[in-house]
Amino acid sequence: MFVDAIRVYLDLLESGFPVQEFQFFPCLIKAFGGLGSVEKGEEIHGHLLKFGFLEDTYVSNSLISAYAKCGIMSDSLTIFNQMSDRNEVTWNSIILGFGMHGRRQEMFQMFERMKETTEVKAEHATFTALLSACSHGGEVAMGWKYFNSMTQDYNLEPRVEHYTCMVDLLGRAGNLNQAYDLIKEMPCSPDDRIWGSLLGSCKNHGNVGLARVVASHIFELDPTSIGYRTLLSNLYEESGRWNEVSQVRTEIRDTGVRKQPGCSWIEVDNNIHTFTAADCSHPLCEEIYATLESLSVEIKEEGYVPLSQSTAVGSHTKD
Repeated sequence: MFVDAIRVYLDLLESGFPVQEFQFFPCLIKAFGGLGSVEKGEEIHGHLLKFGFLEDTYVSNSLISAYAKCGIMSDSLTIFNQMSDRNEVTWNSIILGFGMHGRRQEMFQMFERMKETTEVKAEHATFTALLSACSHGGEVAMGWKYFNSMTQDYNLEPRVEHYTCMVDLLGRAGNLNQAYDLIKEMPCSPDDRIWGSLLGSCKNHGNVGLARVVASHIFELDPTSIGYRTLLSNLYEESGRWNEVSQVRTEIRDTGVRKQPGCSWIEVDNNIHTFTAADCSHPLCEEIYATLESLSVEIKEEGYVPLSQSTAVGSHTKD
């Protein structure tokens, strides 16, 4: 509830309530980072400087993460370089930040720097950040390198989240069968998220046959799932399998559960604007939708083809 947390903070400032308590700020920094509110984050940064709290490792770690979530990696790196006492969370935060913004080479270099230190060691969270970045960047070879390094070099047993990253990486690269085999070889029980990742890759690559198998595992774990059923329905629709589309949509209606709408927010002129799917409550709603429609026309004129359309071609043969 990031917006509510910020409102409480602003009310405290207006009321004259003293906000010099150390425990107050890490929670507030998390709120600003979660919203991507740069201006308010910088304001809090100023308060931290004023009260001398930047010497605390916990506070500095929070700032590194917050600035990374706001897209200002230069400030994250500045705080990191100025810290005299770094712990595992510090290194993980800066590594995750670089990975979050697709700056994989800098992330790999930072991990090498981490390996050279004697006071900290890579842990499960470190490899989650590395593997996640490899997944989004399509770095299959690097992904396998780090995944194998966990057990070989650090004696860390991969957890579900690490397998999920690898399945996502292999799935994005089109190695669907390899991803499926990796799930079957897991020493721990796969959850609906890891199956869901593979289902998404099946949709992107038009593999209906494997999608059916994967979906059966998901619905066994979560019989009321709406999101994954919608994903499966979209795959069937792109493949022209209208009987299956009708069947899945009937199942969705029979569950009586509605899919939660997506939500996003932006900061403009120091005000936070929140939007949900099909939202018409904003005072500039008509202008916003008109602009979105204009942008959609422009990108199509430039030759952009949505992934769902480009991958549907030839999917009828991938059974």
